[in-house]
Amino acid sequence: MKKVILKWFIDYEKEEAWLNEMSAKGLALNNFFLCRYSFADSVPGEFTYRIELLEHFPSHPESKRYINFMAESGAEHVSSWYRWVYFRKKSEHGAFNIFSDIDSRISHYKRIRTLFLSVGIMEMLIGCGQLPIIFDGYLSGKPLAWYLTNLIALVLCWGLGVAILFIWNSVRKKTRTLKQEKNVWE
Repeated sequence: MKKVILKWFIDYEKEEAWLNEMSAKGLALNNFFLCRYSFADSVPGEFTYRIELLEHFPSHPESKRYINFMAESGAEHVSSWYRWVYFRKKSEHGAFNIFSDIDSRISHYKRIRTLFLSVGIMEMLIGCGQLPIIFDGYLSGKPLAWYLTNLIALVLCWGLGVAILFIWNSVRKKTRTLKQEKNVWE
């Protein structure tokens, strides 16, 4: 039986934990696209899932080599969206960890941090682009509905940008914590 669930995650670790909970319930992820998870029935706990943000798109030769390397190690590439890739491995084959050391985890968080910073700044700049439109509309006597629509667009862009920058900050804190942990072990 196929099951589709619409769900939104900001934190990839929480998403990964949820996918593993779904696996424990006997649902295996088959596909993912923008908050849409497709599952099929499976043996409960059959798979362990891991998610990673690649440095390049999955179609890039370096990413293809990495995905092939993961396949050789027994991990199946289930789905991709943007640079995010979803892997699974049969649980019977033991623990499944993508990151073997603190440096690889730090590198992964840095990629995530860069993504969120870029998107957050872009949203803020898109919002700033509304300012001249709003002022021009105000000065030229445009209808109130036109003025309010653009003002709402400005507020939404800035609000989304600020929200994304808060997420960026939490990832920055996780990166800093890992760096401190690394220094303790060195």
